[in-house]
Amino acid sequence: MNQGPQSPFPPGMNLPFDPGQLDKMKRELKRRVGFFVIGVVIVIVGALIDPKVNQWPIYTPTMVMMIGGGVGLMGLLGLARGAGCMAQIAAFFWILGIACNIGATNQWTQFALAGAVLCYVTLALLLPRKPSSPGMPGAGAGNPFAGFPGFGAPRPGTQLGSKSGGRRSVIEVDATEKKSE
Repeated sequence: MNQGPQSPFPPGMNLPFDPGQLDKMKRELKRRVGFFVIGVVIVIVGALIDPKVNQWPIYTPTMVMMIGGGVGLMGLLGLARGAGCMAQIAAFFWILGIACNIGATNQWTQFALAGAVLCYVTLALLLPRKPSSPGMPGAGAGNPFAGFPGFGAPRPGTQLGSKSGGRRSVIEVDATEKKSE
């Protein structure tokens, strides 16, 4: 009596997507989490690297951790959003390093952080963002509140160039003067 995979939703329920899309979304989520885990492992390896023992440049752990963080965030959030997020994180650590006077003793680490910020900002600006799917909340063209009630499409008659909205909003006032005695 094995009938194959059962749908977790009751029959006749109106789904916002096709039943086949659920499997596609699960695969996409597994892929994204997999890239994030790989990035976290790279960051941990970078934190454990001792450049003096291996005769590597002093900025090697910093670069390995920045690359691992980028792989993790770009895998989890998407290319453009992950690069933008990683640029902010790298800029935070760069400014923190300047504030803590790390640049006085180790300029190459500061240069590596500045280069990481520059690379991630450039990636965030140049990589295309994936458009939102029309069935998802907030899928407006540039409107971050499109999926929320009250913030979605503009009310009829409030657009520029609409003549009916202007006429409805005019208040009739009897403007006759009364003489005071």
